[in-house]
Amino acid sequence: MSAVLSAEPLNPQVEAKPSFTRRDLWIYLGVFVSYFVAGRFNLELVHMRHSEGIIWIPAGIALAAILLKGNRIAPVILLSSFLVEITSGQPALSAVGIAAGNTFEALLGGYLVNRFAGGGKAFSSPSNVLRFSVLAGVLATLVSATVGTSVLYAHLAPTRAEVLGTLAAWWAGHALGVLVVTPFLVLLLQGTHHPLHLNELAEMLVLLIGLSVVCVVSFGPAGVFSSDRIDTPLFLCVPFLVWVGIRFCPLEASGTCLVLCGFATWGSLHGFGPFASETAMPLSLVAYICVATTMTLTGTATIARQRELSEQLLETLYRVEQSKDLEVNRLSSELEFFRDELVRRVHAKSQPELDRQVAESRLSPNEVLWFLEAETENVLYVSASYESVWGRSREELNRDVHSWLDAVVPEDRGNAILFVGQDFPNDHTESTYRIRRPDGSIRWIFDRGFVIRDAGGRAVRYLGLASDVTELVNQGQVIPMQLEQSSPAPIRRGAAGTQIRRK
Repeated sequence: MSAVLSAEPLNPQVEAKPSFTRRDLWIYLGVFVSYFVAGRFNLELVHMRHSEGIIWIPAGIALAAILLKGNRIAPVILLSSFLVEITSGQPALSAVGIAAGNTFEALLGGYLVNRFAGGGKAFSSPSNVLRFSVLAGVLATLVSATVGTSVLYAHLAPTRAEVLGTLAAWWAGHALGVLVVTPFLVLLLQGTHHPLHLNELAEMLVLLIGLSVVCVVSFGPAGVFSSDRIDTPLFLCVPFLVWVGIRFCPLEASGTCLVLCGFATWGSLHGFGPFASETAMPLSLVAYICVATTMTLTGTATIARQRELSEQLLETLYRVEQSKDLEVNRLSSELEFFRDELVRRVHAKSQPELDRQVAESRLSPNEVLWFLEAETENVLYVSASYESVWGRSREELNRDVHSWLDAVVPEDRGNAILFVGQDFPNDHTESTYRIRRPDGSIRWIFDRGFVIRDAGGRAVRYLGLASDVTELVNQGQVIPMQLEQSSPAPIRRGAAGTQIRRK
């Protein structure tokens, strides 16, 4: 057994990560300090108002720490909560009881949120936001309120009204802390939020300034609205909550709700606004802020989800379009390759058969039958008489489709290419030009070309017959346009305007 325990790991290159790092130490220290400072600050507010019905910020910090770092940070929460209570004058036993209740509240809330509301992603889905509000904001906070109230009145004989009032105020403060502070901290510290652009920052600044003005009007001093009024226009805050839900992400929405909660709590503590009375403050304030926060986060999550689905759909469409373009290009390349290969194979296999058919047609040895592809000008077929007329091999023409044109004298090349790449009346033309054979001799060529079109009218093939009329020219029976000066004899006009005169 000892040999097994001391054996080296199977993969020595994989090093085990330390269970506790220096970064964890700084995180734990930050949670401890922030919880303690927030707790002391909250107690000062409680003593100012003589009421516990205000937001309890440490509850939100504790649950956010559990969701982000797990249950192993619970001892830090327990210790910081104990120090908050012991420094406030609570007996040691009571401080331990309250700290244990606060810690168990965070653990229970973390478990319920992780199990049923998506954990750290609870604020990206409308259903998860509602589950978070009920499970963590309503149910888990009852634990701390029940334990805390029991500890406070353990050695006293309070009335039922006192117990219920303390329980309601304690639960209201913790519920506010969980529903308002936790979403903001989790969304802020997760690091998954996209930074705002400059115009979005400006819009957010305008939104917060407008909300602050409305909050001062709704929860401000008597100079704006009298403290004994109950018809303060709280609905004026709603447009700003809708604004942030439509235009921004859950982080900005939770921050806006935090600002609203801050103003409402501040006004109530100082005796302003509709929640200034001690009897109305605990439950009315928590109901207002909880409903506003939950609805804002739910609406924001719904819109964010729709925005995410739209972005995913656009990305999918872009990828499909890109894949389609790539597939089209691939198929086009393959089609081009197969077409060229087919032309090459057909040309190679049909050459002897075509030669046999041309021989059977009893063409004159001075007549060259040719067949070109319109788009590429590839030579699909040229009769064997090409070699005797042009004095060049057909293999050379297959290697270079323009080698026949190289033999044309420069002065006549314009006439030689009249029928290539053009649209002709009646789809044919005639032309006369001279070629220079490798032995230096000059031959006169009378060429006739025809256009073959597909069903759409596009030229697909050129078919022609080139005749060597050198003997006729030398005998004077044919006078090409190049040699003609003037003649009263009838002139035969080709389809492209090239003229030859027969005597």
